[in-house]
Amino acid sequence: MQRSVKRLAHINFNVPGVKPVGLKALHLLNTDDPDTSELARIIELDPAIFGSVLACANSPLFGGISEVVDMRTALVRLGTKEIRRILFHVVLESAFRSDNAEINKLLRTLWTQNLTISLIMQRLIQDCPEVKTLPLKVMSMAYPLGLMHVLGVPVLILNYFEKFSTFIHTELTRPVPEIYALEKKFFDDFDHFELGSELTQRWGFPDYFSKIILGYHQPEPNLPQEILPLHSLLRLARHVACDMNYCVLKNTPQDYWLQGNCLDITNIDMIDVKIDVVDQLGKISAMFS
Repeated sequence: MQRSVKRLAHINFNVPGVKPVGLKALHLLNTDDPDTSELARIIELDPAIFGSVLACANSPLFGGISEVVDMRTALVRLGTKEIRRILFHVVLESAFRSDNAEINKLLRTLWTQNLTISLIMQRLIQDCPEVKTLPLKVMSMAYPLGLMHVLGVPVLILNYFEKFSTFIHTELTRPVPEIYALEKKFFDDFDHFELGSELTQRWGFPDYFSKIILGYHQPEPNLPQEILPLHSLLRLARHVACDMNYCVLKNTPQDYWLQGNCLDITNIDMIDVKIDVVDQLGKISAMFS
């Protein structure tokens, strides 16, 4: 579907919990050479984000001899890769919360699914030659792609709360392809793929990133050849997450997420991958508790 500004004009994309300061930090992280001093200055504007980053820097996973109280020192201790992971986690996690108990339960489970998929994607990079040959800038998008690929769900909830409440009661036991098709019928011809894609465009993410979100449910979307490995990596990670029982939608046809896969997965030790991911989930849970 072509992007239509007029069609999207009445949709509210101001997802509750996602703060402007956090978005500024993510935007800076998406530049070729993030300025650490500028990033520290932005983080210091929000006490919650500031406190979360400092807590991570002082956690047993990263803690040094002395306690860090300065943001610039914290960023140096953490390193660019971990800064990205932590900030994406801190900024995006709050989008998957609701004051409604039932919807909040769904969103919290969905967040755990996203986090698991992100960790699987990051772990699988080393075992997938097709992904390892991608430009570093593209490869570095694997982790946020896992966290953000269903970001359209909070947008649906924000704009269609009552309809969404009905939807989760009546439709979520159906098979995955049917659920996806029914979204358009419930939500004025919108689905979470389109709304998530649009939101990431508005947040300044690369065009290919938004296109993968738009078509991640399709085995063979219309994407440039050089981006297909990242699309397949996301789908493979969803397959593994479902196998680990970390997926929200339980009624998924066997090997649904492996359809259209362009990656050579014959030599991947999936048991080892799962063990590593469960270990990482435990460490992240401890770090943000």
